Order: sequence, then C-alpha cells, then structure tokens
Amino acid sequence: MAESTGPRGPYRKGLQRRREIVAAAAELFAESGYAHSSMRELARRMRLTQTGLLHHFADKEELLVEVLNLRDSSVADYLSEQHATDVATRSREVARHSAEHEGLTSLYIILSAEAIDRDHPAHPYFVEHYQAAQTLTLDPGPETPEGAPMGISPEMIATLGTALQDGLQIQRRYRDDLDVVEAVDAFWRLVAAARAHWVQQSASEDSDVRDGDSD
Repeated sequence: MAESTGPRGPYRKGLQRRREIVAAAAELFAESGYAHSSMRELARRMRLTQTGLLHHFADKEELLVEVLNLRDSSVADYLSEQHATDVATRSREVARHSAEHEGLTSLYIILSAEAIDRDHPAHPYFVEHYQAAQTLTLDPGPETPEGAPMGISPEMIATLGTALQDGLQIQRRYRDDLDVVEAVDAFWRLVAAARAHWVQQSASEDSDVRDGDSD
C-alpha cells in the first residue's frame, strides 16, 4: 500500500492558496509597508474578492504574523542547511541569506522601522526578535582571567553584531559595491584579534607582577 505523502484534495489546495497569499502579502508589505497596505489591494493582486481573501485570513494582522513567520522560517531553514555552529559563521550565513533574498530583507527593514511604534501589531514580534538575536549572537570567546577586555562584555559584542547586520542591509540599498558578507567577516576578525591581543596583554601583565613579587 502506498504511503501518504501529505495533505490531499481541497485541504492541500487550501494550504497552497494560503502560501500564495502570504507570499503576495510579503511583496505588498515590502513595497508599501504594513500601514499603507490594504486587504483590498492584496485581494486584487490575488484575483480574489475581499470575501474570498477573508476566507483564508481573518484580517491583516493575521497575515502580518504569517509574513513574519515566513521570513524567520526562510532564515532558519537556510542556516540548518549550512550546518553553521560558531557565531561568526552563523552571522556570515545570515548576511549571505539577507543579500540573496532581497524581497524578504526589504520587508524586514520596512516592518522593523514601522514597528518602532509600540501600538504597531509587529512591535512585540521585534522585541522578541532582538532578544533572541542577542542570545544567538552571544559569543563568550576564550576564558580570560579578569573578565571582559576593556570592559566590553560578550553581551555588548552581541548587540554590536546585530546592529552591524541591520545597518549593513540598509546601507546595501544605497551602495551596490557593498559586500555585506565581507563586512560581517571583518567585524568578527576584529573581535577575535582584539580578544587575542587582550589575552596576550593580560598574560604579560601577570608575568610582570609575578616577576616583581619574586624580586
């Protein structure tokens, strides 16, 4: 007996139609922003009546959630395929994904700017997004005897790494010559070099202290 490979019939068609609507909504939000996009325009693009569109999604906020999930799933699937483990490699691959999926990245940039308003329906999503990014970008680095180099904590480095990713994607909209992957790599090389220098300096200072005590 042949095994079932997934939903069939009307249910499968319904899922496919939902995916198509979400993809069209992502394009619309990327073009016009969430606030200036309408269900009427989306229905027109999908060649549906508004009633037909509302059969699949109750309102624009429900669509917004699905659009944001689409972006997150795309990044997560890409990272799982790359088998990226360390923070520097994950950051590089996120930058590469963003450069290769300009529509989703434009969507992210526009919605993140709109959602600064606490009343925006995507505001809670971006609060959680940046909290998660802080965790995923956190790289404690090698253990050192006296805490963070120059008082720069791993948490601050993670914050700067996330800010770098977002800032580079905005700059890229104005600079065709910008290689975001190279820039991200450069940031993490600087972090590694600074850590190595600080560890070496700390070891040298400890040696001087021990030599002084022995005099």
